[in-house]
Amino acid sequence: MIKPYNILELIPHRPPFVMVDKLTEFEGYYAATEMTVTEDNIFCLNGYFSEAGMMENMAQTCAARLGYKSLDNDLSVKLGIIGAVKDFNVFFRPVPGDHLETGILIEHEVFNAILLKAEIRCKGKIAATAHMKLFLTDTESQPYEET
Repeated sequence: MIKPYNILELIPHRPPFVMVDKLTEFEGYYAATEMTVTEDNIFCLNGYFSEAGMMENMAQTCAARLGYKSLDNDLSVKLGIIGAVKDFNVFFRPVPGDHLETGILIEHEVFNAILLKAEIRCKGKIAATAHMKLFLTDTESQPYEET
């Protein structure tokens, strides 16, 4: 069972650019998040959650994994950047109200480079898949403080 961190403690992103609601699984090289698409989401266009939003959801799932791992080891959360995306396949675009379950599996993690595969599921079906290369920077995230 994972510790119940607020998602904003785990990721460097802040509203309105938060594309994950909750880290649900963390085990070794695997992590999963959940998110409910809202109508006011900045990546909702013409009644659909966009491809860019799905890509960002995948990357933030990795960020949540890294943030959890960092906080669990008393380290600061670092900023990461998407370096490359390949084999990005969108099978359908979710709509507001849809609940997304995103899983990532780290395939290689060397120094500050992370290669992963990701999958977004919605209503029991695969909505999107991709392989991504992310780079972890030395820049520390601003600590989350409840207001």
